[in-house]
Amino acid sequence: MMSSVIIFIGMVVFIGILIFTSRVFYLMELKRFTRKMTRQLGLDILDLSYSFDQMVYVVSLPSSIENIKNANKNDLLIDREYTSYFFPELIGIKIYLEIDHSKQTIAYLPIKSFRLPKLDELLEQGKINEADYLKISTFKLIHETTLNDISEEVYKQLMYNKNIG
Repeated sequence: MMSSVIIFIGMVVFIGILIFTSRVFYLMELKRFTRKMTRQLGLDILDLSYSFDQMVYVVSLPSSIENIKNANKNDLLIDREYTSYFFPELIGIKIYLEIDHSKQTIAYLPIKSFRLPKLDELLEQGKINEADYLKISTFKLIHETTLNDISEEVYKQLMYNKNIG
């Protein structure tokens, strides 16, 4: 009886550790892989250009919703969306507007739509494959400077459309 309780506790602890560390190890592997590949290809991750064309806004702009019209940049939050807790892969980012402890989704950018022209060129030349492209673009998407740029862009869209709406 006691040994089955110990086995059960051990399994719960193991699963807990797996859940809490899987994303950390996923992000560490992305960073390691991207550094290695960009060094081999002579690229700098910060210099890779991208556009916001594939950003999907889930609210119509201009918006008549009071919370959106009166939003501050600090009210915007970005959450990463993963496939699962076990062996996660990033599938996109969601941009929320948080006001009074409630979140309203403003925009979504799926990782498969996050294109980088230089990587498209290397893919076409056969210097990288789709899996390499996905890993490098995922790291670029979750990089702090890219997330700041996305936040700025979403806020600009909200304010631009506020001024014409």
